[in-house]
Amino acid sequence: MSDAVSYLAPICGLVAQLRCWIRVASTSGLSTEEGDWGQLLTIPVDGYLEGPNGPYPFRDVQWIELSTNRIKSGMAGHPLQFVDIKDQILELLRNTGVTWEIRESVWSVPRIFEDQPVQVVRIVNPVSPAMAP
Repeated sequence: MSDAVSYLAPICGLVAQLRCWIRVASTSGLSTEEGDWGQLLTIPVDGYLEGPNGPYPFRDVQWIELSTNRIKSGMAGHPLQFVDIKDQILELLRNTGVTWEIRESVWSVPRIFEDQPVQVVRIVNPVSPAMAP
């Protein structure tokens, strides 16, 4: 198991356990691309992180953001609700060696809602060359 796997695996477990909404920013050449929001975050094989927009080599992942809100309803005529899961996320993160920070952001899920303010937990990938000092 690589250092990246041991660092990122607890995040994948947390996302699955709490059904978090996440997005991944990755490097593509000299630019950074922020992915779509989704609920998938796994390590299908050593060296790759699978997120909402497909697999990313670990070295290309700059950061992962976890929304501190969970979506409830919003479909089939039910009112849209946001459930705050920030305390649960932070409790689980404190038991890992992961470096994180709270940030203000905006998120959208197509056909459900657009541009809603949200706090996110940003986890920087320490193995990304873009994050090297």
